[in-house]
Amino acid sequence: MKLLVIGTDVAIFSKGSEARARIDAYGRLFGGLHVIIYTRPGFALQTLASGAVLYPTNSHRFFRRPFDAVRIGAKVIREQGIDCISVQDPAESGLAGWFLKRKTGLPLHIQLHADFFSPYFRSNSWKERLRYWLARFILPRGDAFRVVSERLRRSLDSRFKIPDSRIAVLPIFVDRERIAQARPVFNVHQKYPEFDFIILMASRLVREKNIALAFMAFRELLREFPKTGLVIVGDGPGRKNLESRIMNHGLAANVRLEGLQDDLSTYYKTADLYLLTSNFEGYGRSVVEAAAAGCPIVMTDVGVAGEIIRDGRTGRVVPVGDLKALVRALIQARRDHPAMRKMIERAQREVLSRQPRTREKYLEMYRESFERALINE
Repeated sequence: MKLLVIGTDVAIFSKGSEARARIDAYGRLFGGLHVIIYTRPGFALQTLASGAVLYPTNSHRFFRRPFDAVRIGAKVIREQGIDCISVQDPAESGLAGWFLKRKTGLPLHIQLHADFFSPYFRSNSWKERLRYWLARFILPRGDAFRVVSERLRRSLDSRFKIPDSRIAVLPIFVDRERIAQARPVFNVHQKYPEFDFIILMASRLVREKNIALAFMAFRELLREFPKTGLVIVGDGPGRKNLESRIMNHGLAANVRLEGLQDDLSTYYKTADLYLLTSNFEGYGRSVVEAAAAGCPIVMTDVGVAGEIIRDGRTGRVVPVGDLKALVRALIQARRDHPAMRKMIERAQREVLSRQPRTREKYLEMYRESFERALINE
């Protein structure tokens, strides 16, 4: 099979990036892999070791990117004998994919990573509202789909009546064995001995992660457990805002912003609790990694909640944005930590049962998701 992929992740052009390594691995799965990426000017065509070819759009205007992708894609399809078009989201890259499907008649494979149908997604900003309406238009016009969670599969079924035969549920790959076997480089309790209990968050510092909600709940938790620490690993455009909130809430003595870190396994394995307060997630990779590492979890009802993390059985799940419920869950988790440890043992078994055991098996399942597009053509 020769595959044309359209996406928006410019990190693919950066040597050593995880995104580039992933595309290079995918390149070995197909008879030809051609990847168009929405970029600003200044990027050059590249060929990876696997033979995968990367094409930048080098667009001078943001709104020109889909049309530049169509122009490049039509040429690649004509010259390379492409069998299938795949888009990495149903909005920006989906628009280009749909245009190319109309132009060439090739089947369209759509990948869905974000929860476009959460009401919190489209209320996050005008850009997300536009993406939501684009997705509503593009998704019914796809031939096959790869989604990362059962939550997204249910969305496709309930909103567009897309049959399961056209949907592959393939989560983001988490190397659970590597995480389970990794030895911590340090103990976060030794790094912060002033805390007797440490809650961990690993997240981009952006609005949709709703870390502000975590701060409000954490402040209430400190009334009963004043020696609890909150350690946040990650960075993003919301950092300055969070720093201001830390000061305004009087949390400077108990919150630590660690910035980006390469070794998350050490944090997962030595913290006492993992917390996720996102307004929406398609999957929630950090939650799965934390579960694989054996860190108990409290999270909002997003992504893998209800699938891997089930309230009262494999962790605690609270409604999105519900401060009172979150405070109750955190206090209960702090008071009865042995019970949370028992829950995470069950969550680890869920991760084992749902994640492909090896990267090779994952890649095999990934290729099969594209074959569905040809079957359903």
